[in-house]
Amino acid sequence: MTTQSVSKLPPGERVAAVARVRRAGASALDRRRVIFPGETVLVACSGGPDSAALLDVLARLAPPRSLRLHVAHVDHGLRDGSAAEAEVVAALAERAGVPLYSMSVSVTPGPSLQDRARQARHRALRSQASRCGATAIALGHTADDQAETVLMRALTGATPRALAAMGERDGMLARPLLRVWREQTAAYCRALGLEVVDDPSNSDPRFTRSRVRHELLPALETVFPAARRRLVALAEHQRRRLEP
Repeated sequence: MTTQSVSKLPPGERVAAVARVRRAGASALDRRRVIFPGETVLVACSGGPDSAALLDVLARLAPPRSLRLHVAHVDHGLRDGSAAEAEVVAALAERAGVPLYSMSVSVTPGPSLQDRARQARHRALRSQASRCGATAIALGHTADDQAETVLMRALTGATPRALAAMGERDGMLARPLLRVWREQTAAYCRALGLEVVDDPSNSDPRFTRSRVRHELLPALETVFPAARRRLVALAEHQRRRLEP
């Protein structure tokens, strides 16, 4: 595998924030085989910092690993202006030199909106993966997403298996940044000047995950400062216990 000399990198790519996330991505691919060499990968990109960082990282890691990348953006049509986010993703895809597929899904307002939107998005992604011959769908989930998932499941009577939460590779679903924190992907995008979008639903108190993210976890960390890391460690422990 060839590597690019640090001295030959543009100044924005030499900063620690960029190197940290790219090292984490390379470790996920090379040490833990989250994505296998030679795979065709459909990268799900919403235009937010996590998926924008994922796309840029994979574009940098792809050539020496013979990865063939495609990008997919899914518009749920749930708010005004959501279609414009596809333009941000198009710019990210062009920068990465990766072909883009823009898709729209229909999700009617009502109970469990985020869950139904996720299910519709995953159906669209799997359908597109089949059309372009992808054997992996890369998602931009981070360690923060993992901590939130574990906490929500623990508080809703989850089984030990459910506490294992998300794996770095679950079937077709690959999460190369699952050991990276959200603040690190944001710093990565800032360092490289990547234009990203802010999904207002991420801070909408009508959604349980949003309240867990902005209210419950911060309150918990005033008592247990390492709460997020311990929740992530719990998921890893449960996953190891369930391994055959």
